[in-house]
Amino acid sequence: MPHARIRLRLLVAAFLLVALAAPRQAAAQQLKKVTVVYTIVSGDSVAFWVAEEKGFFRKYGLDADLKFITGSNQTIASMMAGQVDFTNAGGGAVVEADLQGGDAVMIGSLVPYFLMSMYSQPEIQSVKELKGKRIAVTTLGTATDFARRIIVQKAGLNPDRDTLPLSTKGPSEILQALLTKNAEAGMVVPPLTLMAKQKGLKELVDLIGQKVPYVQTSVATTRRMLQKDPGAAESFMKAIIEAVAFQKQQPKATKEILNKYLKNIPDDLLDETYQRYVVDMYQKYPRVSHDGIQTLLDFVRLNNEKAKSAKPEQFTDTSILEKLEKAKFADQFYK
Repeated sequence: MPHARIRLRLLVAAFLLVALAAPRQAAAQQLKKVTVVYTIVSGDSVAFWVAEEKGFFRKYGLDADLKFITGSNQTIASMMAGQVDFTNAGGGAVVEADLQGGDAVMIGSLVPYFLMSMYSQPEIQSVKELKGKRIAVTTLGTATDFARRIIVQKAGLNPDRDTLPLSTKGPSEILQALLTKNAEAGMVVPPLTLMAKQKGLKELVDLIGQKVPYVQTSVATTRRMLQKDPGAAESFMKAIIEAVAFQKQQPKATKEILNKYLKNIPDDLLDETYQRYVVDMYQKYPRVSHDGIQTLLDFVRLNNEKAKSAKPEQFTDTSILEKLEKAKFADQFYK
C-alpha cells in the first residue's frame, strides 16, 4: 500500500507538471517566427533594439530573430529573396528596389529627415573643392550615400563622376577615415558629430539644422507579407510603437540598451544619441513622410526614367498605422 500511494503521488505530480507546461508550450508554438534586420549600428536602430530587449516582439506574438546586416541595399535584396521579413533600411533602398520591380514597401518611418552632416578636413572651404576627392559613406545606396549624392549634385558636381565615394561599412569607420585622412569628407551621424567637432574636423554641410525631409530610417516589409500575414505586420508595428513610447518615457533604461549595442560609448555621446534620435526624431506614430520620399524621387529621376512618373504613395502602405492611430493604440503607453 505505501508503494502504491507513492506511485500515485508521483503520477499526480507528473500530470501537474505536464499540465502546467502545456500552456507555455502552446504559447511558444503560437508565436510567429520572423526575421528582423537592422542595417546600421546607430540611434537609427534603437526602436528595434528596445523592442527586442524589452520583449515587445514576443508580447505581440512574434518570435523575432534580430540580426544585423551592413547596408540597406543588401538587406532589401535579402528581403526580396524571402530571407528578411522586416527591416529599418533607408527609404532610398526601398524606392530603388521598387523602381526595379521589387515589392518592398514602407509601413512606417522612424527618422523622417536627414540626421547627419558632411564633415571635411579643415582646409576644405566648399563642396566644390571636393571634385576628384574621396567622400566616406557607410555603403553605397544607403542614406549616407544618398545624402552625399544630393549635396554634391546641389553644388553643381556630378556625384558619380566628380567625386569618389569611399565605402567604409559603418558610422565609426567614416569618422576614422576622416581622422586618418583617408577621406577628404564624409557623412557623419550623431553622436559622432560631437567627436568630429572635438577633433577639429569642419562641418561643411549641416543637414541636421536644415531638416531636409527624407526617409533616413524606414520600417519596411514586403507586399507579400502584407497580403499573406497582415496580422504579423500589425503586431510588428505595435511592438515598434510601444518601443518608441518606452524610449521617450524611460531615458535611463533606453540609454542602457543603447550602450549595450553601441559598445559602451562615453556618457556625452550617449546623451547626444538619445537627444538627437529619441527626443528630436521619433514620433508617437512613426508615419512615413511623403515629402521625404519626394526628396529622393526628385534626385533619382535625374538618372531614372521610371522615377519621373513615380508618386510617393506607391512606395508606402499606411493602412496599419492609420488603423492603430484611429484606435488610439499608443495612448495606453503614455502616462
